[in-house]
Amino acid sequence: MTSAEQSPQRSNGANSTAASVVVSFPGRPEYLRLVRLAAADAGARAGLSLEDLENLRIAVDELTYAIMGERGADEVTLRYSSADGVVEIQGECASAPSDQSLALSDLARSIVGAIVDEHDIGIENGMRTFHLVKHRRV
Repeated sequence: MTSAEQSPQRSNGANSTAASVVVSFPGRPEYLRLVRLAAADAGARAGLSLEDLENLRIAVDELTYAIMGERGADEVTLRYSSADGVVEIQGECASAPSDQSLALSDLARSIVGAIVDEHDIGIENGMRTFHLVKHRRV
């Protein structure tokens, strides 16, 4: 299931249009291809370079897999927002009652930390969540 919306946003004193797309899918690894494809589209709309697009695809793949966990999830929902020069992605899925904390592996944390400008992952209000921001390099 996908939906799209546009809203006016102020960026650096000028009006621009931010586009948001919401994608919901079964929380299984075979759907990560959809996650990467939507990230590449959002990045292209924001004007990111090819290298930045690939980095964005890697980061959203790592973070989405982390919130799904090895057990998978019933449903995962990601919101992709893009504006000139910036992409923001938020992901969430229900957490298990036994979930106490959520973190990336050391390797994934190193990779994601090196290729996006901001990211966080955790459990909020019974949901496993992540947030990332990628800016166009100047």
